[in-house]
Amino acid sequence: MTAAVAERGRIGSLDGGITSITPLGRSVQAMYRDYCDGKLLVNRRYQRKLVWTLDEKRKLIDSILHDYPIPLVLFAELRTGSHAGKLEIIDGMQRLNAIFSFIEHGFDFEGKRFDLQQFSRARQAATDGVFLPIGNGDFLTPEQCSNILDYQLAITIYPANTEIEVTEVFGRINAQGRQLSPQEQRQAGVANRVSTLVRELASEIRGDVSTEVLDLADMPEISIEHEQAPHGYGIKAEDTIWCKQGILTRKQLRDSEDEQMILDLVASVALGEPIAASRETFDTFYDRDSSDSTDLENAVVAYSEDRIKTEILGTFSVLNDMISKVSNEQNFLRTRIRPGSRNPIKGPFYALFMAIFDLVVRQEKSPDKTPEIFDAIKDIGESLTSAAHYATTDDRKRNINKIKGLIQEYFLDRRPPVFNSGSGLVLQVENCLRRSQIETPRYETKQGFLDLNAPRRWNTNLEQRLVETVCGIANLSGPGDIFIGVADSAADANRVQSLDGVTPIAVGKRSVVGVDREAKILGVDLDRYMRRIVDFLRNSTLSPVLKTQILGGIDAVDFRGLTIIRISIPAQSSVSFVGNRCFTREGSETKEVVGPDILVLQERFRKGIQ
Repeated sequence: MTAAVAERGRIGSLDGGITSITPLGRSVQAMYRDYCDGKLLVNRRYQRKLVWTLDEKRKLIDSILHDYPIPLVLFAELRTGSHAGKLEIIDGMQRLNAIFSFIEHGFDFEGKRFDLQQFSRARQAATDGVFLPIGNGDFLTPEQCSNILDYQLAITIYPANTEIEVTEVFGRINAQGRQLSPQEQRQAGVANRVSTLVRELASEIRGDVSTEVLDLADMPEISIEHEQAPHGYGIKAEDTIWCKQGILTRKQLRDSEDEQMILDLVASVALGEPIAASRETFDTFYDRDSSDSTDLENAVVAYSEDRIKTEILGTFSVLNDMISKVSNEQNFLRTRIRPGSRNPIKGPFYALFMAIFDLVVRQEKSPDKTPEIFDAIKDIGESLTSAAHYATTDDRKRNINKIKGLIQEYFLDRRPPVFNSGSGLVLQVENCLRRSQIETPRYETKQGFLDLNAPRRWNTNLEQRLVETVCGIANLSGPGDIFIGVADSAADANRVQSLDGVTPIAVGKRSVVGVDREAKILGVDLDRYMRRIVDFLRNSTLSPVLKTQILGGIDAVDFRGLTIIRISIPAQSSVSFVGNRCFTREGSETKEVVGPDILVLQERFRKGIQ
């Protein structure tokens, strides 16, 4: 290589390495080190979920073992912001996950697993509890393990100064849409209000909420699997409303058709009437040069993204709660709407959702006789106007009005309306509990205030620790939540079940146990139980602004029959205190901040760093 060619390849350095826009070779062993050190990031603005099948992963390992070439991995080196110096994956996330997952015993190849004795870094990760190793069974030979570790991945590192650059590069790479579904093609390379809103709403409804940028190692926790092909991912397709109710098939969910349905709902809400639905219509909404795209962007701004998000999530939450009160059977909604059918119910679901949206959001009514609601729509699918590729606005309006006419007598005026309280908050709470598993500093869960040892006394020390935790979360500049009635360990959940006869409800790795049992033991109703919490917060020495805000943000949420108390901590503009003491959060621990460290906190708030 000539000096001139070599110089063109050199852009800068990352921890002593070469940053380049020409391909470089980097060993799997070196990339795994960066992976363990949290240097490989995924930006959910444009990256899809982990979707590779087990067969696809095994074929990749086979290629590496045979020293066959595999596609290049493209990174962006971020030069500014809180992630400066780290590598954001533009292309190759599925491949990297497959390689690292194999090393960490996530799956086998021809009945054999990677031998951890051949790789000290992975062996140490297993010892630290990062992953659970398989102790018995057949393992690859030392030579095969060395071949994997020494395999040279072709990588390119693109120096990026802004997120806009990264998004543009991603969009151009995926311009031809190879291996991407229609909705994934639309999302690729587009970062506007509509695409962001659709992506965030879809994540909330699936339950795979997270920060926008996260470590590659955290992706399995928020990715989706189905029971016929388990990968150990955090979200099961069969548990999402889309697959559990037969609205979409697992393949359609994998191909992001749920996001297309969310786009449909967002457009219908923002524009004030059902859109004429077709693939071409959805395509134009993502075409930056299209007038339809501009019109939808303007409508979303006028309606407000936050309002659209709140209203759609609230309607999903109410619908989920209605279904749970009648049946927990798989495909209940599909069986009710189209008895005997195995086809997904995308069209009928849209009409049902918009009918309920009108009743609970626009008319502020609450469902009163839930069984009668679902009896009223039995076999409704046969009488709705359907179309395979194009649905007119008028036909969709008629479908919505037909369903609304059948169910509206079972909705009543009630104060407060269900949309703003109770079941309208369930989905938000469930997503926060899932999110808390990754973003531990901003969330705290407690099984309750009564000791789990005899005698069952109210723990006043916990009151003080809770006040300090509120302060600690606030000093991250927020927002965050504290949940009472959620066990933070399996041991506590089992103890509650043994003592109080409550069957915990699993949400990811958390267990909802409710506070109703504690109110019963204390001989008080839930209002008095909540007043006790409000009183000790009101009498605390929290900074006045923060105290006022959290007192106005305490909710009791009926979570599938168990009551959770949620204390919401909003973002703050300055450092908060408990009397003269200051606290912050390190992981799941609340730590006191003293001396010069308080000045560091103040400087973070001054610069707006979260």
